[in-house]
Amino acid sequence: MEFVSRVDFEPRRLLNKPEYGILQILEKITKEIDGGYRVMAQTSLGEIIVPAATSGPEEVRDLAFRSINCKRLDFLVIDRTGMPALAVEYQGHGHYQNKAFMRDAVKREAVRKARIQFLEIPAEYDVKVVEDQIRSVLRPRPARPDRRRGIAGQTHAHQRR
Repeated sequence: MEFVSRVDFEPRRLLNKPEYGILQILEKITKEIDGGYRVMAQTSLGEIIVPAATSGPEEVRDLAFRSINCKRLDFLVIDRTGMPALAVEYQGHGHYQNKAFMRDAVKREAVRKARIQFLEIPAEYDVKVVEDQIRSVLRPRPARPDRRRGIAGQTHAHQRR
């Protein structure tokens, strides 16, 4: 509190202009689908995933959590129950500077292991293609019979770029 009380604060923009364009696409498609989805921006990975309790020694799980906790997804689409449905990363023009590649590799792997769909959008993208990719992940898939077992199975779209 001592340091906070000694300075003034000012608001700053949450998203840059290209990121805001991605937000608008995500909001448009989630409204169109009308499946109860919500779009979140700049979401901490540590708020949406944790190492599974059975996935290793506590010390390793703690280190793994520390590795992801400070990282943020550009966008997260959650379902009507608040569970992650789609993680979206926008790879803007300045994306490949410094250690961004490694940060994204960590995010990508953690999200994959949590079985959350992951979509990377390049700096130059076709809006229609991105809209179709989002729809293919979020639109409910009809159950289809599994010929091997004779039971209904689900299809899962794996969209990666």
